[in-house]
Amino acid sequence: MGINTFREVVDLLDAAVEGPETVVGPPHHAFWRGVTRDQFVAIKLLGQPILVPGDGANSNLILSLKGLPPFGDKPGAEFPRMPVGFDPMPDESIRSIELWIDAGCPDAADAAETA
Repeated sequence: MGINTFREVVDLLDAAVEGPETVVGPPHHAFWRGVTRDQFVAIKLLGQPILVPGDGANSNLILSLKGLPPFGDKPGAEFPRMPVGFDPMPDESIRSIELWIDAGCPDAADAAETA
């Protein structure tokens, strides 16, 4: 499943929290809602960037979705696995977002609007 737009990323993140109307609480709230692709790419949580375009595997968003250090549900984890309070996101969805980040976080919708 290839992702070509930021909207698709938002849809996957919303699906992980049971829909776009679900209130997401601390520690991060629904940071993906109500922002543009450029704002999303620039977001920092707790002073750390959520992603590095071109490097999905080492982006905090992917680490948090997978529950890899420093994120996780096990004792010693510095931060909780995302989404907090919900079931983990399906591996296929995480992989799709990771590949989107690897591709530089494209937004085909923006490209179509400027063409």
